[in-house]
Amino acid sequence: MASPSKKLKNWEELINDGQNYGDEGKDFSPFEKAVFESIIDKKVLKIQDSFVFVKTGHNAEDPDHPIQLASMLAAFEPLKVITSLIITHNRFNAEALKILVASPILNNIDYLHLGSNELGDEGAKIVAEAPLFTKVHTLNLECNGIGPEGAKALATSKTLTEVTLLSMVDNRVGDEGALAIAQSDNLKNLTYLHLGGNRVKSEEAKQALRESPKLTQLNTLKVF
Repeated sequence: MASPSKKLKNWEELINDGQNYGDEGKDFSPFEKAVFESIIDKKVLKIQDSFVFVKTGHNAEDPDHPIQLASMLAAFEPLKVITSLIITHNRFNAEALKILVASPILNNIDYLHLGSNELGDEGAKIVAEAPLFTKVHTLNLECNGIGPEGAKALATSKTLTEVTLLSMVDNRVGDEGALAIAQSDNLKNLTYLHLGGNRVKSEEAKQALRESPKLTQLNTLKVF
């Protein structure tokens, strides 16, 4: 009688099997293993809190943590098939982002969530200019201290032309930034735009968004 065939493990079982991650991780450092464990269904990297690195002995409170994380991600071979990149609450800043967008590994990102970090206007400009993000259709930059200049950079980006969903919740783009987005030729594919908590106070700016001749695909607008 033939012995029953061994059941193949699904992705979550594989990366948590405690056996070198299906032989992929025998040479991984603890820091790399923590990142590998944050991959979901092979396609999504989801690091929502720097706390995930505590068990590795890595000091996530170190001022250099964002740089160390970006440097590792940019060169980490298992991420070459990632299409969704979610890095939040890691104090990710413009300097770290410069390292990340130079990655030869991350070539297929179509979902980008960098909310609750420290990007500021400089980081928004890097996102807007990075060839790495030409395929992005969902962009979440909420809670990053982005002001009018950052909003203008996003609005005039030649890279982010495929974006259909944009969340800028709890930044500070103000009326000036809102008007720039309303007048954007390059964000014409937007179907969803969230500018809640952005100090957009004038009725002129709100009306410009609602009646924009540029954002003709927009069917969900949140501005307050």
